[in-house]
Amino acid sequence: MATAVRISFERHLSQLGDDVLRLGMMARLAVGLGLAALNDGNVELAREVIAEDAAINRLRFSAERQCYSLIATEQPVAGDLRAIVAALTVSADLERIGDHGKKIAKVALGMAETPRPFFMGAIPRMGELSLSMLDRALQAMAARDVVEARSVCEVDDQVDALYKESFNLFLTRMLEERRAIGTGTHLIQVAHELERVGDRATNIAERVIYSVTGELADLNV
Repeated sequence: MATAVRISFERHLSQLGDDVLRLGMMARLAVGLGLAALNDGNVELAREVIAEDAAINRLRFSAERQCYSLIATEQPVAGDLRAIVAALTVSADLERIGDHGKKIAKVALGMAETPRPFFMGAIPRMGELSLSMLDRALQAMAARDVVEARSVCEVDDQVDALYKESFNLFLTRMLEERRAIGTGTHLIQVAHELERVGDRATNIAERVIYSVTGELADLNV
């Protein structure tokens, strides 16, 4: 009987892990497509990203309910409990990454009439780096790879530096040219959203380490 219970628990825990990874892919897609909509002035794509956010929210809350159910009904201990707690916090971070993608898509809508091409500064590179961090964090979670998880934070300083560079550059242009104020304000917001994606990817990597080892690491030190 105990074996059957354990098999059932492991199946539910595996399903939870699959759902969190699927949530990660959806959140990652939201950011990537939001950036594409901004770059191309694609209004329809921006609207699709915004509309898809509801599905990301539903999956996040579904994963959260699974976590509560497993804790309440299975009484997990040690590593199993850590895996559930990690999934609970990671799903929240992923849902917020989806929100960052939605906000970038809203900026794309707001800039739909802005003449193209316009100066993007370091935003394309920020997008590449922050999405790479997220990809690596998700890969580390799927593989329970502590070494890969620890390596995620190595890029975060670059993302932070590019955010500061972008902020200063856009602000300078706004001060020099009043016509640049609207575009500059929008792009500062995009840079901020990408900086937060990097921070949340680091959070996810920290939860991978916790899930596997029990260590509450702070990779942003």
